Amino acid sequence: MRILVTGVGGPAGTNVVGLLPAGSVKAACDSDPAKRQELRRIGREDVRFYTVPNARSTDAFKRAVNSIIKKEGIDCIIPTVDEELLAFSRRPGDFNARVMVSPYETVKTCIDKALLYEKVKGQPFCPRHVVTGNRQDLALFGTEPVFMKPRVGRGSRGTSMFTNYSCIPDERITADNIFCEYLPGQEYTADVLCGLDGRPLVTVPRKRLETRKGTSMKGETHRNPQILDNVKKLCGILKFIGPANMQFKPDSKGLMKLVEINPRFSGGLPITAEAGANTPVFLVRMLSGEKVAPPEWREGVFENRLVDR
Repeated sequence: MRILVTGVGGPAGTNVVGLLPAGSVKAACDSDPAKRQELRRIGREDVRFYTVPNARSTDAFKRAVNSIIKKEGIDCIIPTVDEELLAFSRRPGDFNARVMVSPYETVKTCIDKALLYEKVKGQPFCPRHVVTGNRQDLALFGTEPVFMKPRVGRGSRGTSMFTNYSCIPDERITADNIFCEYLPGQEYTADVLCGLDGRPLVTVPRKRLETRKGTSMKGETHRNPQILDNVKKLCGILKFIGPANMQFKPDSKGLMKLVEINPRFSGGLPITAEAGANTPVFLVRMLSGEKVAPPEWREGVFENRLVDR
């Protein structure tokens, strides 16, 4: 199988290229030509690098990707950037290779946290939240701390924690932000791999012990029963195809609440691979028609050696 990995300049794209066996990834692309250096950094100069337009330039992006597919004889595309996930999932038939991406409705819902929380509203893992331009609507949080984040955004950019809702500046109370109950506990990420039918095949929860610019650098894998159960429920509410990573934090009573979902491989994936679950390899074997048992994985503390290389 000849694979094209997109967004190789980001941690998720670098992870996929670095974790797959030599020879399986034939090409990688990014909108920033300087990201060619990432392939050299991880010792994968055998992979051809291409610069493509930003995925928001839909037609130009499609032409550039199809040109790579034709030139390299690509069988499968693994996208790793949010904007590209939208472009690929909206019209996957526009690309002349199989695209490993979840359905458009799933991608659109996960990228907008307000849509995601409304989709799981009523579930015990859904945090209390509100989207509003009116301060009075925030009174539902009472005197408790309030966490604010952009509806659409990456990592911790644009986030703030306030002692209570009366401390939030007026200019921050807009429909572009979502306001949530503050979750004080340890943050977890679950690396998930689903089959073509949407059934979760591999779920590896890990504590985010150390992070750098939003990427996990050290983590502790742990079979947390609440998270394993939440992932099963989420995969019944939304259909995921292939990779996803789901983040959770416990509330003050220890109940695991959903923080966000990214329907792609994660930046901290090498931690999960170190624990014994190299999900990109498992995915490619699955797509090649092999009947393989889900990988066994170990609990313990592991480091993200690929991103830190």
